[in-house]
Amino acid sequence: MSHNTGNAAVDDILNTYLNKAFVSDLMFDLQHQKFTMKGDIPKGGGNVLRFNEFTPPTKTGYTTTGTTALVEGSVSGNEIAHITITPTNLTLAEFGEFVKVTSLYDLASQPGTRERMRKRMSDGAAVTLDTYTHGKARATTAAIYAISGVAGASSSIGAAGPTALGATAIMFGRKVLKEALAQPFSGIAGHPDGTYAAVLSEKQEFDIVSEITTGRAYWNNGVVNVPGQLGQEKWVKGYMGTIYGTACYSTNNFTTAVITGTTCDVGLMYADGGIGAASIAQMQPEIIINDVNSPYKNLDSIAWHTYYEAALLASARVVKIYSVS
Repeated sequence: MSHNTGNAAVDDILNTYLNKAFVSDLMFDLQHQKFTMKGDIPKGGGNVLRFNEFTPPTKTGYTTTGTTALVEGSVSGNEIAHITITPTNLTLAEFGEFVKVTSLYDLASQPGTRERMRKRMSDGAAVTLDTYTHGKARATTAAIYAISGVAGASSSIGAAGPTALGATAIMFGRKVLKEALAQPFSGIAGHPDGTYAAVLSEKQEFDIVSEITTGRAYWNNGVVNVPGQLGQEKWVKGYMGTIYGTACYSTNNFTTAVITGTTCDVGLMYADGGIGAASIAQMQPEIIINDVNSPYKNLDSIAWHTYYEAALLASARVVKIYSVS
C-alpha cells in the first residue's frame, strides 16, 4: 500500500495544518431580555421579588353629559373605596451550564482556545436567559394579526389568516398599547427614549422594508421622504429604525405558530413594565472556572451560573404580532 494523503491516519502521519485563526462565532441577535423591568434582590433579602401594578384611575365624576364637580364644602364626594394593586411574585431559580476541560487539552490547544470557550459559555448564558424571558412574554393574551387592508393589522383573526407584515401594523400595535395606557421606555441603553419596542423575526423585518403597496403608508415610502443622510443610511445599511413611535429590532430568537392553517412568525411589541426580571445581587451570569477535584488535579470545568426569574406582569403591556412566515 502506498503512502498517500488518503491513508495518513493509518500511517500515523498528521497531514492537517491547524489554522491559527478561529472561525467567527454563529450568534443570536438577542433582544427580549433588554426590555424587561429589572429588579435585584440583595443578599439576605429572600428569594422572591414582588412587582406591584396599580390599577389606573377612572375618569372621576364622568357622565354622558359632562363631568360632575364636587359640591362646595363636600367632605365625602368622589371617595375611592380602595386602590387595586396587582402583585406578581418572581421566585428565583438556578440556571447554568458547564463543560469539563482536561489539563492536557488546555496545554496542547492553540492559544486563545480557553478564552473562546469562556465566550461560548457567556453566549450560552445570554441565549438561555433571553429565550426563557421570551417564553414568558409569549404568555400575553394581547395579539394583533397582519392584514392586507389599510389598517395593516387587526385585533381579530380573519378567515384567510394573517398576511405579510407591513409598517402600518406596527402603528396599529402602538395604538393597542396606547389605548391600554401602557407607557413607552426610557433609560434603556441604545433604545430611543419615549418609544415602544417591537422585536420582530428576520422575515417580518424583510416584509416591512420590502413592502410596496397602495392605499396605505409603508416603510420604503417613509424612508425615501426622510431628508438628508438618515434616510439614505436606513436603506443602504439596513437600519429599520423607528416607525411612528416604536423602535424596531430584528432577532433570530423567535417562534412560529399556526393560525387558521397559516404558519406565522410571532413578533412582540413591548411597553414599559410588561415583563419583569429578577436576580440576586447581579443580573449578569457569572463565569466560573473550577478545579474538579480530580485525584491528579488534571481536570477543570468552565461554567456559567446565575439565579434568575422572569414573568409577564401585564398582558396590556405586551402585544404579539402574527404575520405569515
